[in-house]
Amino acid sequence: MASWNQAEGASAGEQQLRIAYGRALEMASFKGGFLMRTAHELRSPLNKIISLQQMILEGLCDDIEEERQFVADAYAASLKMLEYLDLMIRVSKIEMGRLEPQLQPVSLAEVFTQVKDLTQMQVADRNLRLTVELPKPDIKIQTDSAWLRNLLTLLIEMAVDGSDRGNLHLRLAVPVNDDMSIIWLEDDRPTPAWQEAAQGPSLQEFDLNDTLSTSLRMSLAEAMTMAMGGRLSLLSLTTEKVPTRLQIALPNVG
Repeated sequence: MASWNQAEGASAGEQQLRIAYGRALEMASFKGGFLMRTAHELRSPLNKIISLQQMILEGLCDDIEEERQFVADAYAASLKMLEYLDLMIRVSKIEMGRLEPQLQPVSLAEVFTQVKDLTQMQVADRNLRLTVELPKPDIKIQTDSAWLRNLLTLLIEMAVDGSDRGNLHLRLAVPVNDDMSIIWLEDDRPTPAWQEAAQGPSLQEFDLNDTLSTSLRMSLAEAMTMAMGGRLSLLSLTTEKVPTRLQIALPNVG
C-alpha cells in the first residue's frame, strides 16, 4: 500500500513538473517575443525624433513655420514614445508579479454583458457587427473579473482598429477538459488587426496618428492571460465563415 502511494505521489509530482516546465517554456517564448517587439516599437518614434531634430540643427527648414512644424512633430513623437513606455512598464510589472489578478469564481455571462456594453459603440462606428453569445448564468471560471473584462475589450478594440465592416463573434466553446474553459473571439475577415502581432513587428513607416501598436497590445493581452493562469492562441481556420479565431483558455473553478 505504501509503495502504491509513493508511486502515485511520484506520478503527481512528475505531472506538476511537466506543467511547470511547460509554463517556463511559454514564459521564455513570451519574453523573447516581447523584447523584439519592444525594440522595434521604440526605434520608430525615436528615429522620427532624431531625424526631425537633425534637419532643424542643420538648417534644412525652408522657413520658421516649417521649423515650428518639425518641433511639433518631434514633440508628438515623444508623447507616443512615452505612451509605448507606459504600456511596456505595465507588461513588465505583470510579468514580474507586481501586478497580480485577484482570482475568484466569476460568472462569464456577467463579464460578456459588460464587454458588449463597453464596445458596442466602437463596433457600430466602424460598420462592424459584434455578436455576444451569453453563456448560462451558472457557468463560472476561476479568474479576475476586471482583468478578463479588460482583456476581452482590448482584443475587440484591436479587431475594430483593423478595418471597417465585418462580423465579430464572442462565445464560450465546449470545455476542452475538466480543468480549462475556452473562450473564442472569431472574426470573419481573413486578416484581422491582431494578425500583424502573430507575424511579428512590421517595418511600416511610423505614423503619429496610429493608436498603440497591435504588437504591443498583443503583448499586454498575452501577459494578462498568463497571469490569470491561461493561454492565448491565434488560430487560422480553413472554414470560410470563420477564417480567424482568438482562443483564450482559462482555468475552471476548482
